Amino acid sequence: MSSTAEFLYFKMALLHIGRRKGRAVLISLMIAVSLIGLLLMEGMYEGMMVQITQNTLKTGSGAVSIQHKEFRADNNIKYRIENPQKIAAILGTQPGIRSYAIRLSQRGLIATAGYSQGVTVTGIIPEREAFHSGMDNFIIKGRYSFEKRKRGAIIGYRLARKLKVDLGKKVIVTIQDTNNEVVSVALKIEGIIKTNNMAIDSNGILMDIGTLRSLIGTEGSTEIAVLLDEQEDENVVKRAVASRLDDPAMALYTYKELYPSLHEGEAMMQTYSRISSAFIFIVATLGIFGVVLVSVLERVREFGIMMAIGTPFRDIARLIIYESLVITMSGYIAGAMIGGVLLWYFKQYGLDLSGFSDAFAIFGMDSSIHAIVRTEYFTGSFVSVLIATLSATIIPIRTLKNRNPIQSINEQK
Repeated sequence: MSSTAEFLYFKMALLHIGRRKGRAVLISLMIAVSLIGLLLMEGMYEGMMVQITQNTLKTGSGAVSIQHKEFRADNNIKYRIENPQKIAAILGTQPGIRSYAIRLSQRGLIATAGYSQGVTVTGIIPEREAFHSGMDNFIIKGRYSFEKRKRGAIIGYRLARKLKVDLGKKVIVTIQDTNNEVVSVALKIEGIIKTNNMAIDSNGILMDIGTLRSLIGTEGSTEIAVLLDEQEDENVVKRAVASRLDDPAMALYTYKELYPSLHEGEAMMQTYSRISSAFIFIVATLGIFGVVLVSVLERVREFGIMMAIGTPFRDIARLIIYESLVITMSGYIAGAMIGGVLLWYFKQYGLDLSGFSDAFAIFGMDSSIHAIVRTEYFTGSFVSVLIATLSATIIPIRTLKNRNPIQSINEQK
């Protein structure tokens, strides 16, 4: 069929829609609202999962973690990296690595005059940690410093509540050294931190790595956390670094191995998103089907006359499809534009849920959720709407085809 004829049928479709504006507006509105909901759901869900993952990786073990092969099973200081600087030199020249942080961790006891509890004592290099995880940005009270004598400490805000301590107060930290002797040190609270990493916020105390090394008698570390330029490259980087280390005592883990529940959570969110998308697709298909079927049945005599005067049925089918596409694509365009603007807004400014910040912190979420905007959201929804439209027209077209012209004309005499 020529482009002129195509344009003619397209114009006829617009005229038919104009005769029933209310119905067309209703179905377009349904498509638009469904699409807005779908776009927001996908963007906010993915933004939430990215936020949880990034918070866990930055303040936790990173996308790739280097440890002694026995340390994960038994968090004993004897299972440590003896020469972390040698590994750091390798990491500094490995492509794909954005940053790394050398940490020394040991289980211990923190005590004040009226309270004590078990904690994880972590020695860090403040400047390196600030660049790696942005730890300085998580300070909610005090300063990101261990003071000149390196006898300061930064503790999680939940731990500070339990201990009932504030800035300037002293706490006693007791741990075991490399000879299994119990050693203690008095540290002054210089800062209180809120990372949304429950391990740090509830049971974490940060101190200078040099001070901790002197206290327990080692120059080593227990972990080197690595962040990557592209998170998806964790297995590639893991294999490359492992081949360069060539040390059977060392083990490398990806974050999916260290945090299987986090990986499962990502998979669950993706599954939930697909189910929700399928549900919206089915609802849209049923809505379009109902409108198209009623429209066809109302015009049985009209279509019968067209077939009686020699109009090929394929052209009538094309007319019905054009009408459906105009209505649904109008809804798609409106929904995509409004949904895109809302996604951009939530990407820039986030969704403020500060009233639930303590509850969200349990899951590693910030109080403000920022959306993710991807082209795939719009292309996927476009294909879904297109398939839904074409699928919804099949039965109405087949219903019309089963009628011959004379029956169709006599139907509404």
